[in-house]
Amino acid sequence: MLYTNRWCPLHVGVAVLLLLAGCSSETFLNQTASVGGNVAGSAGDMEVIFINNTPFRAIFTYGTYNNTDQFSEPVAFQFVGNAGGVTLEAESTSPVITLPCDRVFSIGDSELLRLIRENRDDANTFDDEALGLGVGFSAAELGNADAGRATEGFSEPLRALLGVDFPCGSILVVRFEINDATDVPFRTDFEMIPPREDDRGL
Repeated sequence: MLYTNRWCPLHVGVAVLLLLAGCSSETFLNQTASVGGNVAGSAGDMEVIFINNTPFRAIFTYGTYNNTDQFSEPVAFQFVGNAGGVTLEAESTSPVITLPCDRVFSIGDSELLRLIRENRDDANTFDDEALGLGVGFSAAELGNADAGRATEGFSEPLRALLGVDFPCGSILVVRFEINDATDVPFRTDFEMIPPREDDRGL
């Protein structure tokens, strides 16, 4: 028994090295990056600003989640197309939004939507039209039956990884643009502003 205990750390270390050998560098960076909490077990924050540079309302779901926990409850919110909800109108900018930092920041990627449907207690209160992949754009006026539908098309989902695309404490500036370069009518761009104390050049 003493022999087994003595060598257990070595066996664990070898197992970890073998596991990491099969991972990509992005996966390694994402899974080893700090979530930024000042207290053990807690997470830090990040901030997001959405800038809609299109002539249409943007409709989407966004949030953060842990991509290693299939049962984690994502922190997620929506911009919708009804007058009673939060909207992001044409040529407008959102307030600065604070989110808890986690392994993934997402705008309408399939994993975020799945985690909402399977793990959020209030999933049924989410707007179905805004729970689509990516970002929808609507030309209908608020109050119109089509105000929450993507009458003009979609942009692709955005999935940004902690440790690869941003550190905790950063500000993500997300811009929605008309896309003339491809068949997809819109695109989602983002710029990362690192925290002042971060000098890693991410």
